[in-house]
Amino acid sequence: MKFLKRKKTVFHLFLATICCMMLCSCEKKSRPEKDIPEMRIIPQTLIEIAESNLKVVAITQKAQEYKMEKPTRLLFKKIETEHLELKKGIRKIAKDNFIIIPNTLYDTHTLKDFISEANVTSYLKKTNILLQNELEQYKKISKTTPNKQLEILAEETIVILTKNIQTIQEQEKQ
Repeated sequence: MKFLKRKKTVFHLFLATICCMMLCSCEKKSRPEKDIPEMRIIPQTLIEIAESNLKVVAITQKAQEYKMEKPTRLLFKKIETEHLELKKGIRKIAKDNFIIIPNTLYDTHTLKDFISEANVTSYLKKTNILLQNELEQYKKISKTTPNKQLEILAEETIVILTKNIQTIQEQEKQ
């Protein structure tokens, strides 16, 4: 008799444990999970901003090879330096989100070969156009990205790009 009671008790404990496990697993499924993909970045977005960043770096480097006045040269150097810093931010976001950006997107030598020689005014216009395109790109990103890192980078870059566009437009008028 005692033997049967013990088996019955063990059986009930085993059954209760299984029921608890089933309830817990159902409970987890019914809870809304934090959606990790919501925080992910589309790799193409980062590749596109890395490409536009590279174009600006290349045009400013090529422009500095041309003979020009000191304020204009300093402007091109400033824009180049800011975009090289931006490259670091883009790479960090890519690394944090496990996105691989090809190293060719950081090599300006091949791109500079395709940029034809021009005068200072042409370089200013080309740089202005590239910065305008970048500005539009970052405005879209700041409004649509669910990734906080990329949103912060976009908002900071928008401020820098706006100032640089204004400075270039002032230089073009002179």
